Amino acid sequence: MIVRVAIATAALAAAVWLGVELRSSSAQDEMIGLAFQRATPTTADLAEARRLAPRARTLNPDVRVDESLGVLQLRTGDRRSAVATFGRLTRREPRNAELWAALAQAAQGYDDRLATRARSRARALAPPVSAVN
Repeated sequence: MIVRVAIATAALAAAVWLGVELRSSSAQDEMIGLAFQRATPTTADLAEARRLAPRARTLNPDVRVDESLGVLQLRTGDRRSAVATFGRLTRREPRNAELWAALAQAAQGYDDRLATRARSRARALAPPVSAVN
């Protein structure tokens, strides 16, 4: 009897965890869609992504949630916020070349010295590969 209760409890816990993870993943997918589905995202898209962010972060240690926010900030013209977002993310994951490249793009024309440093760091982490013929 105790074994059955333990198995049922474990199954219930797994089902709850999977449900929360599904909800989080769905919110993250919506945020990525908001960042890339339109040629020019709107401030309403950014507001919706900010609303979805807490749900997308639930049990999700990945930086993609905040990266999506940074992309939307950049694509809606809020370079200051995008630079702050990508700066925070590069401090969190200093070996992530994609984040350094995004920081360079966000800082371009806003803080050119930072853009140059970020571009240099991205290249150091992921140097260009020459074609072999």
